[in-house]
Amino acid sequence: MNKLGIQPDVRHSPKEAFEFAANNGFTHVEILMDHPLYSLKNLSYVEVIELKWSYDLDLLIHAPATSTNFISLSEDMRKASYEEMRKVCYFADKCGAEVVTFHIGWNPAFISNGQFYFNKSLFDKHNETVLLTEFKPFVESCPVTLALENTILIEDGLERALTDILESTDLGLTIDVGHYNIRENPFFMENFERVVNMHLHDNDGKRDLHLAMGRGNVDLGKFRLNEYVGFLTIETREENAILESKDYISKYVG
Repeated sequence: MNKLGIQPDVRHSPKEAFEFAANNGFTHVEILMDHPLYSLKNLSYVEVIELKWSYDLDLLIHAPATSTNFISLSEDMRKASYEEMRKVCYFADKCGAEVVTFHIGWNPAFISNGQFYFNKSLFDKHNETVLLTEFKPFVESCPVTLALENTILIEDGLERALTDILESTDLGLTIDVGHYNIRENPFFMENFERVVNMHLHDNDGKRDLHLAMGRGNVDLGKFRLNEYVGFLTIETREENAILESKDYISKYVG
């Protein structure tokens, strides 16, 4: 099975995660930097290099999502987000990471008299402008492959800016099949040739449950696995669900 790896069980230390991956025939580990044990504060690139070499595994990185927002209205917040990502890219480069997956951020919605209110036109020009003037040059300067994950819907100004960035940089994409099952995000399938990583987990189409594959209603047949040659990353974050997912995925890829 080609390039099938894991995000660690949330209970595993880095050593336990790499040992588990190697013992169960996986090819890579994707560390989630929002987790304290895998954060920039607590994990050194020297330790990661030793683990990579000891267990002969590739490394992927999921950048912190809780401390970054590249489309924030606050210039200070965006500056802090880029400073965080510079540290992540430096760490990734030192470790020889293959891919750094990240979230673009979010625009706020509001509760109004019991209703959820979001007016995308309020943010459209802002999103397009900050991505083209700030994010594009950052991608160009990053020494490792960055891959945007499908979180918020990419349309209008976001789509215009990211289409430009895809055409003029080496930006990659990460498709999270669980997120896609809750809300389809056509931008990612329309640019499938730029997908370098897939996050694999299941859900009921309503909640982001990170279940073992086969336990929900995600249809892997939608995702062109027969032609895909990038990384596949099981993102259930629990060892029994990881192994169950591995068996399920084997029906779709050899």
